[in-house]
Amino acid sequence: MYVALYRNLNLGHRGSPNREQLEDALARGGAHRVKSFQTNGTVLLDTQTPLEIVQLAAPVLRACCGYDDAVFIQSVAQLEALVALDIFEAHASPKTYRECVTFFRGPRTPEWELPWTNPKDDVDILYLNDGVALSLTRKPRNTAGSPTAVLEQATQGVATTRTLGTIQRLLKTAATW
Repeated sequence: MYVALYRNLNLGHRGSPNREQLEDALARGGAHRVKSFQTNGTVLLDTQTPLEIVQLAAPVLRACCGYDDAVFIQSVAQLEALVALDIFEAHASPKTYRECVTFFRGPRTPEWELPWTNPKDDVDILYLNDGVALSLTRKPRNTAGSPTAVLEQATQGVATTRTLGTIQRLLKTAATW
C-alpha cells in the first residue's frame, strides 16, 4: 500500500479537486482502492504502481479543477519506518509547536550538520534522508516556522509537509483499511 502526498492541495478549495474528484481520478488511473485522508491531499492507494497511477490521474485533475502541482509517493512501510525512528523524543521541548515530516525534491541537496536551525530560529531539521526531513517548528510570534519553505529554498525544488500526528493517524487508518 502507498500514500500519495499532494502539494498545495486542499479538497474543495479553488484550484483543488473535491474528495470525489480526487478519488475518481486516482481510481481511473488504475488504483484498486483509493481513500482520501483528511483534506490536505493525502491519499491511501492500494496499488503496485503508484507513480503510474498519479501520472495517469494528473491530466484528469488538471481538466476537472486546474490542479497541477507536485505529488510525492511513499509506501506505508516507509512511513512506519520514519515514525519508528523516534527522532522527536530526543528533541522534546516546551517551545515546540509541531513535529513535522516533509517530503522534498530538487536539484540541490541540503548538507546541513544536524540538528540544524534556520536563521529565523523557528525550524529545526533533525533528520534528512532520501527526500524526507523530520523537523520541529516553533511559533515565536503569529506565524509558525515552515519546513516546506526552508526545504524548497535549500533544494530549489518542491516540498510538502504533514504533521507527525497526521502521519500517525494515517498509519492507523491504513492498518484497518
